[in-house]
Amino acid sequence: MRLIRMRFLLLVCSVVLLLAACSGPAPKSGSDEWKAMVSTSDKKLEKAKVKRVVDGDTFAVDVNGKEKKVRMILMDTPESKAPNRPQGYLGEEAKQYTTKRLTGQTVWLERDVKANDQYGRWLRYVYLDVAGGKGEFFNGTLVRSGYARLATFPPNVKYVDDIRKWQTEAREAGRGVWQNIKDAFPDRKVEQ
Repeated sequence: MRLIRMRFLLLVCSVVLLLAACSGPAPKSGSDEWKAMVSTSDKKLEKAKVKRVVDGDTFAVDVNGKEKKVRMILMDTPESKAPNRPQGYLGEEAKQYTTKRLTGQTVWLERDVKANDQYGRWLRYVYLDVAGGKGEFFNGTLVRSGYARLATFPPNVKYVDDIRKWQTEAREAGRGVWQNIKDAFPDRKVEQ
């Protein structure tokens, strides 16, 4: 009887450890599991070099010797330190992930209908590792990995169906911000 209890306890501990290991907000660095890979052959892309990251969804690039701030379209990461806004659950982690993935990298930018926001930032879709007609759609990767949620601001909705599909995947898996969506975006309405 004692041996059965010990085995049962060992089994329970193993299951708990396994569940804890699988419940993180994103895969380990370098994992390709949640990258949003797409065809880029039909896109008009502009090459730029990332200088620095402002937060999870905004960064600065060098384009022909000029610095431009870029705000990624169709997604929103929790705030990491915006003035007059509460910090969101996983906001700092989203910023760190974007920093790790983009700082110093060459990216390819695609605009939609509206080129700039009210702050003068470029509104763009962002691609990494573009080669052979394929690349990583970084806006989608952030949503798919659970670091961001869908945020639509028409008329820039070219890839809304793809982003919504990746958000549904992340939400159903309870990935990242979907573990605590109310605290991730405490002052904003979240699109389903």
